[in-house]
Amino acid sequence: MSNVSVKLDDSTHSRLKAIASRKGVTPHALMVQAIGGELDRIEAEVSFVERAAQALARAESGGPVFDGPAYASHLRERVRAAVAGSKPTTRPPKATTLAALKKKPRA
Repeated sequence: MSNVSVKLDDSTHSRLKAIASRKGVTPHALMVQAIGGELDRIEAEVSFVERAAQALARAESGGPVFDGPAYASHLRERVRAAVAGSKPTTRPPKATTLAALKKKPRA
């Protein structure tokens, strides 16, 4: 296990000790938890950005996409129907390509 030294200003150190005491853990344990949590958050963010870039590349190379406003309208109708206890009156929009969506005139 590696040993790392961290310099904290007095205010941050006081906050660390107070919160650790309230949680019933040592300041060291709280720092380990905080660092682990932040690393998890950063890894999730990086993964999200990578998946978004891959999805954009697939869409730009002709992969299937959906018209956002049309799909949102369809989802709203499904929710409305579910609340009313009926069947949706709309069908899901068909997949298209990014190029086709760009050509489609917006009203």
